[in-house]
Amino acid sequence: MNIEMVDAGDLSEASWRTTYVLKPDQKVLAGSLLDYGWLSPIVARESNGTIIDGHERWLIAREEKKIMRRDKGRVPVMWVDCDEIEAMIMHVRLNRGRGAIQAKKLSSVFKQITRSGKYEKQELKKLFTMSTDEMDLLYDGGLIKTRKLDQHVYSRAWVPIEAPKGAPTPTMTIERPPNADR
Repeated sequence: MNIEMVDAGDLSEASWRTTYVLKPDQKVLAGSLLDYGWLSPIVARESNGTIIDGHERWLIAREEKKIMRRDKGRVPVMWVDCDEIEAMIMHVRLNRGRGAIQAKKLSSVFKQITRSGKYEKQELKKLFTMSTDEMDLLYDGGLIKTRKLDQHVYSRAWVPIEAPKGAPTPTMTIERPPNADR
């Protein structure tokens, strides 16, 4: 692994970032960085310093005065030599299991990756560990479809941020007006 301490200002946020961390979770992360230090480096593109993984840790390192003083404004970075599409795939794969991906942004990134033609649908299905239905939802962009909704259990990554803590799988009832357009 090629890990080095670099000035936090040498890195930049990815415009296609799909993750979002709630304020309470940011506080937990900040406390973890203060108490335990850097347990994993920020992952960034070697060519331009775009952050692939570790955006929140990077923000905290720049904003938390105690961390800034302790680390002298530097953060550990593992450099990855990859193009933007590969960076997007790495970002999704590293973050999907954490359950914090925003479906709307993920749909946009997924479309960019698919349209690049760099990967076949089956390859992406395997890379992202997604069902055909999940991939169809992402590519369509509608994100919620009526077909098979009551017959399919989606990954925890699809549970909205507002879901109550501990909700194993969202349940949904779709009501249709008597003369629904089809």
